[in-house]
Amino acid sequence: MAETVALVSLGCAKNLVDSETMLGLLQQAGYDIVEDARRAEVIIVNTCAFIEPAVEEAIDALLDLADFKQDACRVLVCTGCLTQRYGKSLLNELPDVDAFVGPGSVGRIVEAVRGALAGQRPFLVDAPPYLQHAGTPRWRSGAEWSAYVKIADGCDHRCSYCLIPGLRGPYRSRPPEDVGAECAGLIAEGVKEICLIAQDTSAYGRDLEPRSSLADLLKGLDLDGYDGWVRVQYLHPAGITEELLETVANTPAVVPYFDIPLQHADREILRSMRRAGEAEEYLRLLERIRSAMPEAALRTTFIVGYPGESAEKFESLLEFVREARFDRVAVFTYWDEEGSASAELPGKVAPEEARERLDELMSVQAGVSLARNAWFVGRELRVLAESESEHGDGMVGRCYRDAPEVDGQVLVRGADGARARVEAGQFVQVTVTEALEYDLAGEALRRTSG
Repeated sequence: MAETVALVSLGCAKNLVDSETMLGLLQQAGYDIVEDARRAEVIIVNTCAFIEPAVEEAIDALLDLADFKQDACRVLVCTGCLTQRYGKSLLNELPDVDAFVGPGSVGRIVEAVRGALAGQRPFLVDAPPYLQHAGTPRWRSGAEWSAYVKIADGCDHRCSYCLIPGLRGPYRSRPPEDVGAECAGLIAEGVKEICLIAQDTSAYGRDLEPRSSLADLLKGLDLDGYDGWVRVQYLHPAGITEELLETVANTPAVVPYFDIPLQHADREILRSMRRAGEAEEYLRLLERIRSAMPEAALRTTFIVGYPGESAEKFESLLEFVREARFDRVAVFTYWDEEGSASAELPGKVAPEEARERLDELMSVQAGVSLARNAWFVGRELRVLAESESEHGDGMVGRCYRDAPEVDGQVLVRGADGARARVEAGQFVQVTVTEALEYDLAGEALRRTSG
C-alpha cells in the first residue's frame, strides 16, 4: 500500500506552484496525496522565509506538525526558502524534521522522501537551477477553475530589504512555447482563470536567447476562443512598456489588471531601497495605464517604517496614495532581515510607530477604495462565482479587479434579493448595486459561461 502524503504550503502563490509540483512528482512516483495531515505518513511544509514573521510561521508550523509523529506521521519534511536561508543549522534546531529540501531541489522531492522513509536524513540544497516546465506533473490544490502559471523564477533586482535573489537565484525565464503549452493544457481542462506569476513578470524573456518580453509572451498565447481570464501579477514599474500596455489593451482575454509593487513614493527612501522612480514618475505611469485602459484596475504594495522614513516622508506617501487612487493597496511594516543591506542602515523607525503608520495608510486607502468602488455602482461586471456567502444570502465571486486571495470580492444576489442561480466556477453578468470599502454587491443578470 502506498504511503500517504500531505503538504502545507506557506507564503505566496509562487511557493504554491512549487508545492503543487512536489505533490505532482510524488503522485507520479506512486504516493497517495491526502489533504488531512492527520492521515498522512509523510507531511511536507513548504516554507517562506522572506521576512521574520514568515520564518516564525514556518517554524511554528513544523513544530506543531511534529506532534503528528505520535500518530500516523512517519516523516516530516521541510522544503522551500527556510532551508535555503538557514542551511544546515536547521539540522540541530529542528531535530524532529527528517528531511530538508531547498527551492533549487524541488525536482528531488521524491528522493528526499524516499531517503527519509529509509531512515536517512536528506539535506538537499542545490544552486537554484530548477524551473517547472509544461510536462512537469502537478497536483493542483486550489479551485479547479483557477490556476497559477509561474513563467520565471529568481530575481536580478537588488532591493536593499529583500533576500529573494539569495534564496531563489538569478532570474530564469521559461521558454515562451513551454509557457504556452502549459496554458493551453489548462484551458483544455476547463480552467477559467490563468494567473501568470514570477518575482517580476515584466522582466520575462530578457534572459532568453533569442530575447523575448512579456508582451511577446502574451501575444504568442493561443487565446482564440478562450472565454476566460488571463491575469498578470507582480509587475515592476520599470518594465511596463508601451508595447505591453498595447498588448493588454488589445487582447480580450488578458484582463486590465496591473499589480505593481512600488514599495514607497519618496525619492530618497526609494534610492535607499535601491529602487528607481519617485511619486511624480509613478503618477505619470498610472496616467499612461489609465489613458490606454480607462477601466484598468491598479494594485500596489508599500513598506512603511523603512529606515529613514521621517514623519514628513510618510506624509508624502499618504499624499501620493490619495492622488494615485489605487483600486487595491497592501501595506507591510519594515523588518530588519539579517543579511539584507537595509539592516545596516541608521534611522530606524520604532515598530509601534511603523504599525501606526500602516493603520493610517490603510485608513486613507479605505476612503480611496470606497470611492473607486462607488464608480462601479449601476454598471455591469462579469463575475467568476466561487462560493456561497457566509450568511447564505448569495454567491461570492471576483471580477477582473480581484486577484485570487489578495483583493476584494463581489456578492452576487438574485433579483429582489433572492438567491442567485449560479454555481461555483461559472461566470455571471452582474449589475453592481452597492459599493463597500473593499467589496461590491450586485444582482445577477445572466450566466455567461459554464
